Amino acid sequence: MLFGITYKLKIMQVDIFGNIKQTNLLKLANHSKQQTAPSIPYQGNKQAIVGRLVYSFPKCKHFLDACCGGGSVGYSMLAYGRAEKVTLNDINKPLIELHKSLNDGTHDINFEFPKWYSREEFFMALERIKNGNYTPADVAAKYCFSFSNGGSCYAFNAELEKYKGLMHKVICGETWNERRFAMRTFIQYLAKNGLKGADKHEGELQQLQKLQQLQQLQRLQQLQQLQQLQQLEFMSKDIYEIDYTPYDVVYFDIPYNRGTERDKKRNYGVTFDWVKFWDFFMSLPNLAFASEYNAPDFVPQIVEVKKRVNMSSTNKSLVAKEKLFCNKKDYEITY
Repeated sequence: MLFGITYKLKIMQVDIFGNIKQTNLLKLANHSKQQTAPSIPYQGNKQAIVGRLVYSFPKCKHFLDACCGGGSVGYSMLAYGRAEKVTLNDINKPLIELHKSLNDGTHDINFEFPKWYSREEFFMALERIKNGNYTPADVAAKYCFSFSNGGSCYAFNAELEKYKGLMHKVICGETWNERRFAMRTFIQYLAKNGLKGADKHEGELQQLQKLQQLQQLQRLQQLQQLQQLQQLEFMSKDIYEIDYTPYDVVYFDIPYNRGTERDKKRNYGVTFDWVKFWDFFMSLPNLAFASEYNAPDFVPQIVEVKKRVNMSSTNKSLVAKEKLFCNKKDYEITY
């Protein structure tokens, strides 16, 4: 029993790919690694707790993911039949354009032989995005090849970059010669660092072999299967400029970091006003929800979820309590 509600343990669902599958709701609501729908890799996305979120919202006709980021919540509302139609919005226009291009098949991303982005190429892609002459592949590189999908720092240090690139080419090289040359160079690296003492390099080798960016590109490729899905709409507006009339349920995943220049840069040059937001949130006539770690006392809290914080540089096992707030004091979770 969760939140005082008894779950039916299993139901039949049709996912967004048209596949019939059986879902264990109790596991979905609790399991930290439940992957309910494809999404764009994005710092702060809700993949780890998305099951708990979507079953805290009521079923609805039109759901607005107002600060969608990678889109995990919005896509999951469709995947688990919680919404008939979903609109994804984000003030980050290039990100929304990537969502749209993956949905309608107009992207320029090579999924058969995915491109490796060096540090130099990564920052060139960022510059093109900044100048407004970017492609969907540039935006994908921004998030798939950045540290923790933050979109600003390159994913690898200078030494690791070389060998991650070799492993990428071993797997994804377009020609036999390219793959063979990359493998030979990688074997030379292993020999130089002592194959006999491989146990000393076990952690390093595991790092080299774990090609996270390929897993992230695979998640993007999954989004192709949503091509021309009629239940999806996209827009890129400031949350205060949206007409909320069409939506019966609205969800805000607002910025968590507060006040620094780094936060301002991360939030697309905008300093987020939390006082203004919470007043606006409570005044909405729509049923609205927001994720945050804290909120003013006048904002009703309905759910608290423990979440591992992977971005902590000092504490690898840090667990934070993320909270879900609602703008209606009488709202009760039903399943």
